[in-house]
Amino acid sequence: MFPDISIRPLRDCPTALAPLAAAFGAEWPGPGGPGAAAADLAAYANPEGRIPVGIVALDPSGAPLGSAALKAALTPEFAHLTPWASAGWVEPSLRRQGLGALLVRALEAEARRLGFAHLYCATSTASTLLEREGWTEHAQTVHDGHQIRIFQRAL
Repeated sequence: MFPDISIRPLRDCPTALAPLAAAFGAEWPGPGGPGAAAADLAAYANPEGRIPVGIVALDPSGAPLGSAALKAALTPEFAHLTPWASAGWVEPSLRRQGLGALLVRALEAEARRLGFAHLYCATSTASTLLEREGWTEHAQTVHDGHQIRIFQRAL
């Protein structure tokens, strides 16, 4: 469905950081604001290729259309589970067309590359996507005042 889109490590795409930070700030204008998004994305561009590590979906011109990342922990309650799929974002005009699934599969491959046997994800919005991709519910909890579902995926 997206033959012209490439998914690459964020560390190899430094020009994607600023537009992704702007997109994150627009999507989640939380207390950390755009500065927190920029710092998180810089961490996901880890040049050593280990956690935290991010991926980005690019159009042929190099513009970012989506992103996702692996991070070590979610909360102290779930500190025994690692790594976590996080920072999932898809350009709003491309949502519900399969790009999120491509990013999830790319994160799974990245977690396997790093030697992990399982991957976890917390979400209040992407449950259907994760279920379609073969993830199973592990738990439900409240995080930052929102009910979320914790999913796991055997790799």
